[in-house]
Amino acid sequence: MQDKKYSLYKNGIHLHDFDNMSQCAKWLENIIGHSLYQGLSRIRDGKWTPKEDSQLFGYEVRTNIEQ
Repeated sequence: MQDKKYSLYKNGIHLHDFDNMSQCAKWLENIIGHSLYQGLSRIRDGKWTPKEDSQLFGYEVRTNIEQ
């Protein structure tokens, strides 16, 4: 069985594992709404840290891809 490639965390607590970023974004969109793919991708890449007033504040995407 292949490991999932992406893990979603909220305030350091593991929420769920996903095969791709699209699955991750859709899963979270079903919970908090809005289109979240771009924001989650920027968080994953270290290009953005959400501020307290952001709906993505406290979320983190970690990759488990072997390089």
